[in-house]
This record gives sequence, structure tokens and C-alpha cells, in this order.
Amino acid sequence: MAEKIKANCTVISGAPDDDLEFIKKNIDISSYIIAADSGYVKCKKIGIIPDLIIGDFDSSKKPNSDASDGIIQLEVEKAFTDTFTAIRYAVENGAEDITVFGAVGSRIDHTYSNILCLDYCKKHGVKCVIVNKHNRVSLIKGEGFINKDYQWFSLFAFLEDCKGVKISGAHYSEAFYNLDKMDINLGDQFAQSNFVENNFATVTCEKGTLLLIESND
Repeated sequence: MAEKIKANCTVISGAPDDDLEFIKKNIDISSYIIAADSGYVKCKKIGIIPDLIIGDFDSSKKPNSDASDGIIQLEVEKAFTDTFTAIRYAVENGAEDITVFGAVGSRIDHTYSNILCLDYCKKHGVKCVIVNKHNRVSLIKGEGFINKDYQWFSLFAFLEDCKGVKISGAHYSEAFYNLDKMDINLGDQFAQSNFVENNFATVTCEKGTLLLIESND
């Protein structure tokens, strides 16, 4: 196994979706690529050989792989998901920027679990984003920038209340509520379906962590 992997890492998870062409067009081939369980099936379909495969293979047959760092086989009964284990492996082995494909599917519990992986990365100082052709999910701590890659963006308080939020370069800002800055607390839904008006929008948050969901739909 690799003692230290590349700073840029890609995790391809196994959520059923129609994102194969999106992955093929957007994956960073030069990054360290980890296939999480049946994510290796996606890799095979788009002609990518992952550097490492991690999984329990309860939903897919264990592959015969050319992965340079081989296969880590997990127990079926375990505390953590295959995707989280892959992300944790990346963080523990030197990844600084992780992009996760195939992590948004029909199982809401798995999708939410994958979103929680963003918090693990944030706590370890690692940038992480979950993407598919319809959505991009990330966290904002302190300051974040939003480009026009997706049509809409929504902000939610993530695991804690958020204080002193300011938005510039977007259609809706704190000024819409006649405020200099605003609080977005757990359970609030008013910062949804905003959009970038200029080249990009800037979001700052004095306290707390914001969940940023960018969407095309």
C-alpha cells in the first residue's frame, strides 16, 4: 500500500446513478483514485484503472484488479461504510483535496452518511467535495467562493448554528432581509435557491459551518 498518496485524491463510490459520462469528463486522471466497493465497476465502464480499491464487496463481486496499490477487503459487518473508509484512508495518507463521485444515490441514508464525511475531512484540514452532474456539495468555514458552474445554490447550518453570515455577488443577500449580516440556525430553510449574479459569489461566516449545495435542475 502507498505510504503517502498524492495531495489530490478522487474517490469513486458505488451509488447507482447515470453519471458515467460526467465522471469521465470531470475526473482528474492525475489524482490518486480510490474505488469504494462497486465504484470499481464505474471505473471499468469508463476505462479508468484506480490506484486502490477498498470495499467489502457485498454488493459486487471482488474484482481481479490491476490497481497499483491493490485491494483492501473489508469485513461486511463493520462500523463504517466503504466510502467513509476510502475517504479516511485518503486523509490518513496525505490527501489534501478530495473529490467524491457516485456518492449521491437512491438510498437517502447512504447519501446523508456520505455528506457527513465532509465534516470528517474539515476536522482534519482536508478539502472535500461531493459532485455529480446535478449537484455539488461542500462545506464553508470562514469564507467560501461560489462559481457559476451550477444554476442554484442553497446554504444550511451544518451540525451547528451559523452566525454572522454575509453573501455578496448573489441575487439574495442579507440586505434582502434588511440586515448587515444574518444568522442561519439549525432547521432554517430561508437561504435556499439563491443564484450567482456576477462572475462568482462570496459567502463569509463568522461562526459555525455552512453546508453549501449547488444544483442544476
